[in-house]
Amino acid sequence: MLLTELIPLVKELSHTDKLLLIHFLAAELLNESSLVPLDAQDKVASLGLDDSFEAAAVLAKALAEEKAVTNG
Repeated sequence: MLLTELIPLVKELSHTDKLLLIHFLAAELLNESSLVPLDAQDKVASLGLDDSFEAAAVLAKALAEEKAVTNG
């Protein structure tokens, strides 16, 4: 089916069905691009990303200290 054939059909959908279509399309795009959807935050937290933020803070502090020593 061509997009030009699909658009008039989409325009006839109810508000709720249009929202469901948007959700479906967003999920498909995320799936195809291997991105993590926002509603999977619990899964993301279990991947250890909280530790990543702490590690980033430690690294930023170490870089700032190194810069202070180099410039001081």
